[in-house]
Amino acid sequence: MKHEHEHQHDQHNHYGSHDGHGGHEQHHHEPPTGATDLVTCPVMPSNKVDTAWAEQRGLFRDYDGTRYWFCCADCGPLFDADPARYARAA
Repeated sequence: MKHEHEHQHDQHNHYGSHDGHGGHEQHHHEPPTGATDLVTCPVMPSNKVDTAWAEQRGLFRDYDGTRYWFCCADCGPLFDADPARYARAA
């Protein structure tokens, strides 16, 4: 018996291994429209981050007296695994 159905798949698979990001797929995040306080994500430097947006979502870490903001939830654990590496790159 043949069974037909459709599947919805997430376009962003964050668990594959790409570009040396420890399993974090490289993708681009756009900051919210009207964002004024933009910084660079230390894990994915091609992405800009609105600090207020990141603060509201807990997407930041404090390391060695400096606060770092992330473009997405996947970047925090990667930063935690090697904060000195990402802090140097920022």
